[in-house]
Amino acid sequence: MKFFCALLLLLWGTPLLAGERVRIGAEDDWSPYSYVVNGKSAGFAVDLVRAAWTAVGVEVELVPLPYARCMKEVDKGLLAGCFDTLRDPKLESHYRWHQQPLFKAKIGIYGRTDAVGEAREVTLESLRSKRVGTTHGYDYGAAFDGDSAIARDVAPSDLSSLRKLVAGRVDYALVFDRVANQIGRDHPELGSAFALRGVLVEPSLYISFARTYPGIERTITLFDQGLARLRKSGEYARIEARWR
Repeated sequence: MKFFCALLLLLWGTPLLAGERVRIGAEDDWSPYSYVVNGKSAGFAVDLVRAAWTAVGVEVELVPLPYARCMKEVDKGLLAGCFDTLRDPKLESHYRWHQQPLFKAKIGIYGRTDAVGEAREVTLESLRSKRVGTTHGYDYGAAFDGDSAIARDVAPSDLSSLRKLVAGRVDYALVFDRVANQIGRDHPELGSAFALRGVLVEPSLYISFARTYPGIERTITLFDQGLARLRKSGEYARIEARWR
């Protein structure tokens, strides 16, 4: 029995067979974290995921997909994982998780720059009885997601949600701050019309792994090892600095 356990540990701690790939879904419209350039995945999170797999000798095939579809593919066991996922209690039983998060990021509460009588800092409580723009398939933390007093207006993308905000169709929009900043740079006429009013939460983001997928236990173990090596070697910090 001891020999068998030791053999499992040895196998889990070594790379996949030569030429073998792990297929991971990557969100296709979430700059600067994960998006598509010339048909290929790019972004801060994409660089982290690729580097972590490379650190343990695993070739990763990234499949760019809209986030909601990406998560469904993983739930069905068609992909090994999908990123970037806010680890939420309602998702806990549907997916598997690595130990250390990919990164942390702030979900900003955005309002219009021309709003009159706006509170100095908008909080979760401020959103009750308001119409709040969200994005299809995204999670915003247990407190917000479980609050039935907040009216939600679901858009197909963060860009669409911010456009609704500027047009006055919603009172606030929830967007990760670096994503909103990128949208503001890409669409300056829009960026000048919305402003950060508060921070909803600063969650950790993960790869959500499939519960049923060939070799998933070892796949998760290897990814944890790769991410740990990135942090120890300083490569994580170098990737982070390139995207600041």
